Amino acid sequence: MSAEDPGLNLLTMLRTILELDPERVREAERGFLWWPSAYPMRFTARPLRDEGNTVVSAETRLLGGVAGTGAEFARIAMRNARDPGLSSLRYDAESKELSLHTSVIAWPGDAMLVARRLAHAAILQAGDALRAADGLAVEFPGSHLLIPDDPLARLEPIPQVEVWQDYVAAGPERAEAVAEQVAALAALRPAPWANVSRAPHGLDAEIACAPPHLQAAPGQGKALLRISATQSHPRMGAGLVVVLVLPPECEPDLDRAPATAALLNEAEAREWTGADAQGAWCVDPMAGLSHAAFVPALAVEEDTAERLAWQAGIRARWAVQFLERVAAMRAAAGDAPRT
Repeated sequence: MSAEDPGLNLLTMLRTILELDPERVREAERGFLWWPSAYPMRFTARPLRDEGNTVVSAETRLLGGVAGTGAEFARIAMRNARDPGLSSLRYDAESKELSLHTSVIAWPGDAMLVARRLAHAAILQAGDALRAADGLAVEFPGSHLLIPDDPLARLEPIPQVEVWQDYVAAGPERAEAVAEQVAALAALRPAPWANVSRAPHGLDAEIACAPPHLQAAPGQGKALLRISATQSHPRMGAGLVVVLVLPPECEPDLDRAPATAALLNEAEAREWTGADAQGAWCVDPMAGLSHAAFVPALAVEEDTAERLAWQAGIRARWAVQFLERVAAMRAAAGDAPRT
């Protein structure tokens, strides 16, 4: 294990935390493939950045041959909004594939804390992949399941693919501690937001994500952040819900919002954003273009709510800047918003 490479250190710890069976693991460059079921999960640590940190990801490829039509983007956005979690249903425009993707930033000295975050996401992703793949193949006609022609793909799924039921069972006894953590955020100083208020569900805040000279109207350049410990996940039960709603001007064309959400999910998987890529960009029926994440109560640690609050501020500013570049490219190509 390298003391200088937090990404590789994290992967080593991850193998121990997940208790991976060596017979289900194949080594790869700066990572490995793990077969919890017919769908292998690829763990990858990117090369180190100059700052000494790196991104470590877990991704499960599910479908190939996805055309990327507007209707398909709408289905992806709806799934990400309806069933938020720690992984995003991600469309890769280059390979025409759908996958489940999550990643964390590894820094020197905190690999165990970060490894636990990625371990929670990975074990839940393993179950989500097995549960969702066949349904997705029906939703996306013309696609095909990405089950490799490999002996490991023919093994029986590991029992841990049903571990989500343990998260559900542990939720009620940990719900109060999660709610107290959210309530404490109102007194956070310094804080990532310009304004914050308590609400019945937890906390609402405004994040300034555009420079003052671009904030020509009240509320312009402000993202809305909602953090809740009382809103249960329809399948996973109690936990922490974090929803970030971008300023409306980021995507003025509502019909194009699902495609923009898919673009943001793909960009988070490829670019350096400065935040963990846990959760997914989606389109909320009421709020519009949003990022939603759900952390089961069992996966909430002492710093989880505060960390996610700060990462929401980072994500909001990154997304606004990214979409400014996208808007410039669309304008240059003559793709103006419809009115």
